[in-house]
Amino acid sequence: MTGFPQSAAYGKKIPFATLRRQGIAPRYGDFIKSLVWAHKLSPETMQLAATDSVKEIEVMDLALKDKCSGLRSLAAVISALDKIIPSPLIFRVFDEEGRAFKIAFNLKSSGGVVHGDSEVFRLFHTDETDLPLPQGLTTLESFYKRFAAAVCGMTTSPDESLRDLDARHYRLESLNAELADIEKKISKEVQLDRTYALAKERREIEREAALCRMPNRREQERYS
Repeated sequence: MTGFPQSAAYGKKIPFATLRRQGIAPRYGDFIKSLVWAHKLSPETMQLAATDSVKEIEVMDLALKDKCSGLRSLAAVISALDKIIPSPLIFRVFDEEGRAFKIAFNLKSSGGVVHGDSEVFRLFHTDETDLPLPQGLTTLESFYKRFAAAVCGMTTSPDESLRDLDARHYRLESLNAELADIEKKISKEVQLDRTYALAKERREIEREAALCRMPNRREQERYS
């Protein structure tokens, strides 16, 4: 499981009474086994400077009573906690037997992440639980952005904003959904010419998805 420096350890269990006062426990207590405020990633504990967007990052360990039912409502739990804790949150999620199986968080940039005219909840997650921590950085914001990109299987650059990273992730998710839909169509198609056309469309979407994982035009041009 991705580990954080011992200097950042906090280890404070959040009681259900606290969640209940925030209106979370009545809805989610049936499948949350425990919630521990595991680490506080701050300038003091990480030797990284704060910025206006990211002054501190909180790492929460969320243990589920039942993995299946818990997964269905994981986004709702994180969204609810995200609204009452101002700092960016990273969740390490454990199943009912204490096995880590997911890292997830909502990307927070100043004022929230916006698509169109409204602020929306954007869940980043991965089943890869042993991600290396970003190195050679100077700010908590760059750490947070680099970690977010790794969770999504993407790369980022120093001049890319959190908002721009989220926009790329949003587009990548759409492309992955299109690919899944085309794969289903190809598996059912019986006409050879139509299969070839779908395969060509799939290659074009795969190419766009590969470009979408890269943060800047210079990298994209290498694969054009």
